[in-house]
Amino acid sequence: MNLLKKLFAAVSGKKYRKCPGGAVTNQAEQRALKAGLINSEQIMAYCDSYATGLTRDDLKDALESNWDIRSPQDAATVLDSLSRYGHRFFYDIIFRVYSEAAPEGGRHEVLQALVESGRYGDPAMLRERIAAQEPSAEKYLVFSALESAMDMLENLRSVFRLLKDKVNGAYLPKDYGAGVLAWDLGRLVTVARMSFDCDYIEERELSRILAHVDSEVRSNFSSWQHFAKSYIVGRASWAGENMMLGGIIGIAEDLMTDKNSPWVLSPL
Repeated sequence: MNLLKKLFAAVSGKKYRKCPGGAVTNQAEQRALKAGLINSEQIMAYCDSYATGLTRDDLKDALESNWDIRSPQDAATVLDSLSRYGHRFFYDIIFRVYSEAAPEGGRHEVLQALVESGRYGDPAMLRERIAAQEPSAEKYLVFSALESAMDMLENLRSVFRLLKDKVNGAYLPKDYGAGVLAWDLGRLVTVARMSFDCDYIEERELSRILAHVDSEVRSNFSSWQHFAKSYIVGRASWAGENMMLGGIIGIAEDLMTDKNSPWVLSPL
């Protein structure tokens, strides 16, 4: 089933699939799974277990096409990146540049922030290599990151002050300024579960990731409504107003209001 059909099924009534083999019993892991609920509803996965309930072939195809994951090594790399950086690494930079109304589109300011972050090598060395105009692996990485960050900046410009949902209402500048941690946490849970189902990670590693997600959720969000705003801002900054953003917001609205929703039954 393609993504469009899955999303249609999710928003038209097939909700909160329970694992026939039983739900996880650890409360921290239950909260972490709820952080991945928008994703799991989107792909019609089980909402309450390590297992997704999806076929191995579908999972492998999704991991390869969406995440370039084809092996345990690939899964470890992606999961570590989501845990440490995610899209929030770019978002925090581009939101600051946007807020400061940088001239000429902000490209120079974003590049400088990426260089100074240290993620792509020693900043002083990287500045020298950029100035020398000679190819290098570090230079390639930072300029590839620059293109991703600029795409996100354009998406932020297209949705700033326009996002809203039926529960939270219109999003205020402070909601955009709060960041997109929820977006990264939701995807981390889903990719970890998918990787577990494909035997790319072991149960112990999945449990460790869920514990990390639970800690981040409890430290940074006061409610699932709060979490939803951060997730939606992240989703919008990733792809702008296209790629079924309205459907994703609809899933979040259901999770915040449906009496049978795990978010409603187990508030933060």
